[in-house]
Amino acid sequence: MKYQLKCLKTGDLLNDNYTLHYTDNALLRAVYSEPFALQENAKGVWKYLSWMPVSQANDYVAGTVTYRAEALGKAMGLSNLWVTYHGYWPEKGGLCPTGSFKDMEAVPTIQRMHDHGCQGLICASAGNTARAFTHFCGLDGTPLIVVVGKDHGHRIWARPENNAESVRVVVVEDGDYYDAKTVAKGIAAQLPGWQMEGSVHNVARRDGIGSLILDAAFTIGKLPDHYFQGIGGGPGPIGIHEMAERLIEAGLFEGPAPRQHVSQNVEHHPIHNAWQAGRDHLVPDDFPPEEVEVYSDYLLNKGPAYGQVGAVHDILKGSNGQTYIVARENAVSAREMVESTEGIDIMTPGAVAAASLLQAVESGEVDKDDCILLNISGGGVERLKADLETRVVEPWLRVSKTTGVTAILEKLASE
Repeated sequence: MKYQLKCLKTGDLLNDNYTLHYTDNALLRAVYSEPFALQENAKGVWKYLSWMPVSQANDYVAGTVTYRAEALGKAMGLSNLWVTYHGYWPEKGGLCPTGSFKDMEAVPTIQRMHDHGCQGLICASAGNTARAFTHFCGLDGTPLIVVVGKDHGHRIWARPENNAESVRVVVVEDGDYYDAKTVAKGIAAQLPGWQMEGSVHNVARRDGIGSLILDAAFTIGKLPDHYFQGIGGGPGPIGIHEMAERLIEAGLFEGPAPRQHVSQNVEHHPIHNAWQAGRDHLVPDDFPPEEVEVYSDYLLNKGPAYGQVGAVHDILKGSNGQTYIVARENAVSAREMVESTEGIDIMTPGAVAAASLLQAVESGEVDKDDCILLNISGGGVERLKADLETRVVEPWLRVSKTTGVTAILEKLASE
């Protein structure tokens, strides 16, 4: 292999065996041994194959479209605003077929899985990740068990080219995303040969998504001064900061890495609470005392990767970053601004990020002439559904959170 995994706590290097954990409370990072070479004729993440933790490219395409957003910048009072867009947008060259940047995580993960002989993948999701893995595993014929909470089954829809025959969707009828993750981990522990896709611990996900900063840097001609994204669990900002550091270390672009600006819902914002309190770890009081309704539930995560070595706290510290909370009305207003200016529908995480950028402009956290990169992390879903006949993937099984693991294992055994 052209890479090894480095433990960010001990510094140890180890060979990858689809390894997710090595030391408690620390992430692993891929360390590449070959010089970086841009694959000019490839598409999406495969343009950056040198820095993907896989043996080779596969046939699937997902990637970033970076463009200078002059009209949106003018509306926001900014002279040098760039958008990194992830979704369906044919005339712009959108390269995320299920409408979010999770497609960029799924494509290299499937190849990493094949490299290490995994029998199948297990994934928990609030919708975007599940839909991405359903699409590409379905096209690939890779066995996938995807577990979602009660409110998220309708988000797993398939495009016409995906028969999704290799995909088993499990709905936890009395659970949320956190419960879905618990059930998924429970079945993974008892299915030899199957692999949890790994979330933030999966280096293929982080480097796949991190490729957006490569696309941006090569398009802009430099690393941006600031990077804005809505945040839930944390793989995106972590992967982007890691990839920016690789660019600087390789001498391809001058530093520093972009300042990370991450935003959450006003009703549920554990990362914001911990960062503003100056803590390198989360505490129970960072979370609301009861279930809350939020504008963007894609960003609602009860176990974000904040305090681990190499996780969100460290990348905020390393980039002199900032956090924001966004109220529903401000997110709605920002969404309308983006959609009317750009001419494409966007998903709620991108609206939260756009609203936080407006906050940063108003507070003086960014200068109007700074080079700013705004991640529209999902979009074009309404447009896609108007252009293509999608269908919701019917659940293979409906379970409860207390007996879900047993029910899934029994159903698998009976097949």
